[in-house]
Amino acid sequence: MVRLGQGEIFSLMICFLLGSAIVVGWNFETKQDVWMTILLSLALGVGIFYFYLLLHSLGNWGNLIQLLELGFGRWISKGLGFIYGLYFLYIAGRVLKDFSIFVGEVLFDNIPFVVISFTLLLVVSYSCYVGIEAMARSTVILCAFTCVIILIIMCFGFLSPYFEFRNLTPVFRASWKQVLSSVFPTGLTVPYGELIVFTMLFPYINNKKALLKYGWISVCITGMLLLLAGEMILGLLNSETVNMYIFPFMKALELTSVLEFLPHLETFAVILNLIGGFVKISVFMYGGLMIMSNIFPKTKPNRRILIAATLTFLVTFILSKNIIQHLYIGLKIIPIIFHIPLQFIIPCILVICLFIKKYIIKSI
Repeated sequence: MVRLGQGEIFSLMICFLLGSAIVVGWNFETKQDVWMTILLSLALGVGIFYFYLLLHSLGNWGNLIQLLELGFGRWISKGLGFIYGLYFLYIAGRVLKDFSIFVGEVLFDNIPFVVISFTLLLVVSYSCYVGIEAMARSTVILCAFTCVIILIIMCFGFLSPYFEFRNLTPVFRASWKQVLSSVFPTGLTVPYGELIVFTMLFPYINNKKALLKYGWISVCITGMLLLLAGEMILGLLNSETVNMYIFPFMKALELTSVLEFLPHLETFAVILNLIGGFVKISVFMYGGLMIMSNIFPKTKPNRRILIAATLTFLVTFILSKNIIQHLYIGLKIIPIIFHIPLQFIIPCILVICLFIKKYIIKSI
């Protein structure tokens, strides 16, 4: 029986939510008011987290497949479960594409993306093979390492001679329409809405009361780190030029050095992307594997891992040809077609069905 400690699940959530967002997931449409976008997304993200916990409490802490079966019946749950399984593997492929593009652009411009993706996918497949418990234990160390690296980067970034506080002002210039359009759907669905995959993991936590009481702290830690990073990027690059870069975090770090000490802090960005990308891809792929094991219980585990890895690898290269197309699909199309229905609409309907079955029908 899989069991996860509260420290392990909290570390998984922090690394997962940071994922590739700390390096590639920036939206500076509101310019100096990006802090409003981040804070509003964070507040709604905490609400999303507790919404998914409500789903579990109504369904006696079953996993997503069990919740779907309890709410919609056996056959509908299998169809929706299959869709969620493909969805998790698709998002794993998209994150793998983010990672491959970043590493290819920054480190290995002469190495084909296929080699970079295949290498990371081998590591992810092995982590899924050894299981979520081993992955979660290693994430505790990776999470502490990630937070330390980010705090070091923040210190050097804010102390950099290129950092100018005037780049952070004026504030309150963006309209509420601009702020809300930045938050919804992109800022809300990524990364907070992606916690839907944790509906496959939350049932295995040892102390569910601790998750209910302190789980929001993991979400807030992620949001505050993203807030500090966003302000640092703006202070170094200014609001007029920040949108010119695909990887503004990396460009900001190129300007970060103090007295020529540690002049190449952009190396840390690569480490952050390696850690975040590994954890996020692993969690999504493991979520997809768990759904496959529920729908196809007779399939051997090794075969399921091979199928999941193959689908993830194909998604990485088939559905977008270049970085521009990849970002357009990820920011404009995917949130509307996949994120909103699978992260919010279906769970909302499921909550209503579970509530009716648990409280109304039983009372009749």
